[in-house]
Amino acid sequence: DVGGVARARAFAKKLSDAPLAIIDKRRSGHNVAEVMNLIGDVDGKVAVLVDDMIDTAGTITAGAQLLRDKGAKVVYACATHAVFSPPAIERLSSGVFEEVIVANTIELPVGSYFPQLTVLSVANLLGETIWRVHDESSVSNIYGAG
Repeated sequence: DVGGVARARAFAKKLSDAPLAIIDKRRSGHNVAEVMNLIGDVDGKVAVLVDDMIDTAGTITAGAQLLRDKGAKVVYACATHAVFSPPAIERLSSGVFEEVIVANTIELPVGSYFPQLTVLSVANLLGETIWRVHDESSVSNIYGAG
């Protein structure tokens, strides 16, 4: 998306100005993506893929495979929302990812867990936000905007 590169640069900056690589992809239909090109060097590096959600995991798995093919030592996937529609579990647990990290914004059904999955709780973040709204305090600095 249009803001993706800017978000990736900001994320890399937070990681001590880590090197940045961009995956150029074209979407031919809903839940269908074709990875086209890797811009940057990942050979011998640890790669981190960040997305807002993982649905069928087709895009993120294809991206991870491209990174592995281009020499990345390991690939981590991070997403806020774990929709995990079939065949996401099979793709994510196929061995291409070192770890898949998601937030618990969506309840995962029984059978959706696999060894590489780490689920982080948003409870404290939501609780602090609710408290600050109730207290008529700023919530901007919670999210890094202030």
